[in-house]
Amino acid sequence: MEDTLDQVRQKCALQLEMYQKCIENYPHTWDKSCMQQKKALTKCSEDNVGILKYVKERCTLQINAYDRCLSANSEDPEQCVQVLKELYFCTEATSIAYRDEQKEKAEAQNPKPVAPPVKEEPTKTE
Repeated sequence: MEDTLDQVRQKCALQLEMYQKCIENYPHTWDKSCMQQKKALTKCSEDNVGILKYVKERCTLQINAYDRCLSANSEDPEQCVQVLKELYFCTEATSIAYRDEQKEKAEAQNPKPVAPPVKEEPTKTE
């Protein structure tokens, strides 16, 4: 997950900075006040960090369940711990699958050279 965050920092630095500044400027209403910056960061991340889009496509049910739980329990988000765990497990499994898929693609594009067969000298029979 850390490498994913590093990719977001590298490829979406401006959007991340704008979102962080907005949160700092609106600490009590950031969830509503910073919606535009959040959307910009989300779009940049999805467009430029492949694993995020991959996870979002494959963990849609868990993401939606977690969002619904948070909305329903905004005063007591601890009610959503189990739903968050399910989302976590989905993202971890999906991240592993994504990395395996990327590794296979890279290997297919750059196959390892195969050594030519070794020719043996015919043995002389007397």
